[in-house]
Amino acid sequence: MHKIKYYTLSEANVSGINLRYSQGRSLVELMIAMTIGLIISLAVTSLFVNNSKTYKTFDDKSVMEEDGRMALNTIAYQIRMAETGPPQNTTTQGAVGAGKSEYDQGAGEAISGCSGGFISPVVPASPVPCNLSTTGPDSIALRYVVDLDNSNAAAASAAAVTDCLGQIVPQTIKDNPWDSNYTVENRYYIAVNPATNRSELYCAGNGGVPIGTAFLAGKPIVENVVDMKVVYGYDPMNQQSVSGFFNAADLAAPTVPTPAKKSSWMDGDPDPTKWSGILSAKICLVMRSANDGLTPKPMSYTNCSGTVVTAPDKRLYSTFTTVVGVRGRTSGRSL
Repeated sequence: MHKIKYYTLSEANVSGINLRYSQGRSLVELMIAMTIGLIISLAVTSLFVNNSKTYKTFDDKSVMEEDGRMALNTIAYQIRMAETGPPQNTTTQGAVGAGKSEYDQGAGEAISGCSGGFISPVVPASPVPCNLSTTGPDSIALRYVVDLDNSNAAAASAAAVTDCLGQIVPQTIKDNPWDSNYTVENRYYIAVNPATNRSELYCAGNGGVPIGTAFLAGKPIVENVVDMKVVYGYDPMNQQSVSGFFNAADLAAPTVPTPAKKSSWMDGDPDPTKWSGILSAKICLVMRSANDGLTPKPMSYTNCSGTVVTAPDKRLYSTFTTVVGVRGRTSGRSL
């Protein structure tokens, strides 16, 4: 059995045993090492936090821009469709071999809007009654006529014309039994979604209910839309030329003249209204990011009125605009 021999410090030095490598670290060395480790940890944490915030900012900005483009394209498509429809022949026009020059909209405007929004987006009236305010978001209503050959189908197995919410639109009754036309009306407006407490773009369509009855409740289609303004390119002389852009409140004022009925119009064509003189529309939407706290301080942006404003929170804001022509009223149109 081996015995363990213990050395004193003097004996170890005499024996040639070096104790330098068996000594511990000093307090100063330990503090320096802890400080260096803490600095490295703080640097790594700060880099991670900054990268996460940058990623979140870019992600929110990307979603905001995608939603803005989608909202603009959705409304722009409907404006292009306004007043389109297949030709309809009346007895008088048929006698001279002429097709009806105006789309058969029934009792309603192909395009109309409200400064400050609709009083109610579901009332069957056209144009829709408006709020008497110009401070809130605008709204717009659009109508066109389609048949099963040029419409959105609810399902491939059961073709049907649908509105902006996918609701089936009832067939429009015509004098000609071979007509299978459908009058589609979609109304776009801004409202706060009670489920998310966010301002969103809503749409109410005339599908799912009989013609002439109140629409079903509108539903949100694009979130985080905080404002919408629409101005209309107006042609008071029926010369296929826009004389100026007016909002809905301007068009309601008596200072804007109603277009005169041209002598070349056919019997049975409806009397002109101010809304029938609209050739184009400029849409402006203000979008915001879904998350708050993305900017160090409230950002400034240019709103739809061209005014630089400061945001009420620390979200990202961006303004989207486009000008769209009403194809059914432009030169060279085809019915």
